[in-house]
Amino acid sequence: MASASQVSELLQFVEDARDSRQAECKRLLLELTPRLKAHRADERQRDRQRAPRFNVFKYLRQDELGLSRMIADLLDPTAEHGQGTSFLEAMLAAFPETRERSDTLRTTVANSIRVVTERWTTAGGRIDITVEIPSATGRFCLAFENKPFADDQPGQLVSYLEYLDEEYGKRFLLVYLPPVLRQPHEAALPKAELEHWQGRFRVMPYTRGDPSLEEWFATCRKLCNAERLYWFLRQAQLFCRQRFGESTMSNDAETLFVSEYLFKNPSHLRAALAVHDAWPVVRAELCERFLPHLRQVVEDRLPKQLSDIKVQCRYRREKKYSSSLWITRDAWVRYDDLPSNRDGRTAIKLQSVRRGPTRWYWGVCSPKPLSKMSETEKERREKLGDKLGNHGLALAHDSDWWPQWEWLSPRYADWNSLAPNLYEECEEGNGPITTYYVEGLLNIAAHAIPAIDEVELAN
Repeated sequence: MASASQVSELLQFVEDARDSRQAECKRLLLELTPRLKAHRADERQRDRQRAPRFNVFKYLRQDELGLSRMIADLLDPTAEHGQGTSFLEAMLAAFPETRERSDTLRTTVANSIRVVTERWTTAGGRIDITVEIPSATGRFCLAFENKPFADDQPGQLVSYLEYLDEEYGKRFLLVYLPPVLRQPHEAALPKAELEHWQGRFRVMPYTRGDPSLEEWFATCRKLCNAERLYWFLRQAQLFCRQRFGESTMSNDAETLFVSEYLFKNPSHLRAALAVHDAWPVVRAELCERFLPHLRQVVEDRLPKQLSDIKVQCRYRREKKYSSSLWITRDAWVRYDDLPSNRDGRTAIKLQSVRRGPTRWYWGVCSPKPLSKMSETEKERREKLGDKLGNHGLALAHDSDWWPQWEWLSPRYADWNSLAPNLYEECEEGNGPITTYYVEGLLNIAAHAIPAIDEVELAN
């Protein structure tokens, strides 16, 4: 049994080791921070000649439909890219089930290959992309279900597989496109069904998979003979990596700079690991601080004559669809059959999707889904949609919850990568990110409040 002096020595040793690690972390940050700042200044000078962080995809439509149309266009041999069947061959070659078809595709007349987006099924669903290829044994279909952001719907993939089986027998492959490598949710494609459709179903994530869309874009780039298209495909490849690869660094150059510094100064490696482990906690706290900051700025800038208006927010980190900021009026109608702890009113809302604050959308949100509304509530919702359109807001006809909504600019949508900027703006009280969110919400409010007033004022 250890003596009291031995226990005391052990505790002192543990305390000294902890103090040493903490001091090493401080030294790392003190040494690295000014060097990284100088590196960024050098990079800004180089940007004038090379613009390495510029990506055209920041300015293009990045929702599911927009990305599907881009992929479909590249797969279409008759499209304006002018590369014939090269890109379609590369896609077929990515899967064991279709490699033989890739080898024989060049003998197929390009005009006989039919590429369709949003193809209706007999059950009322819409397959994002289908590529119908004629062959000696009958038509073959390469189909894609694109899921970069949206959740899987119950029974959706089973329904698509059954439809393709009815149309093509065993001559089809359905490719599922999630953001990173994962199987579909059990409700969309149960494991028993997955085994049944073996050989006719494949997963191809945007990144971090083999194969992946990122790899396909890279292959297409190598096959491409047109310089303009070459750079577009390079941008598409980088988009997959940066948008879905979960990188927290602003660009590859910074990552390389820090990596080289640590290899030249290996005494800092343990400190770097400690900083790495602490960052998710710090990042979550910074994001959580930013939402109340937005709420306060929005509240300060709303018209003062609306005395019953409320601006509220809630942040729940990684829980999907639960972090939000919303604007309501007490005078608006409260919907029936809702829990007492819910506001129960139509709201102008900013809301995150799944996987934390990395993707946001905003618009006008109903307090309950259209499918669960009473006839009176449905009639009110329809009138509200008409009024929102009359007041200049584009409507979302396919949403159960949102009469009007839109995605935010990708430049400001990923709070995880913007965490240092969020901290600075919370401290200073304003900045470009704050301005973007506040101006956007106030613009929606300026159009939506009069429209909601016309339909839902309690008197």
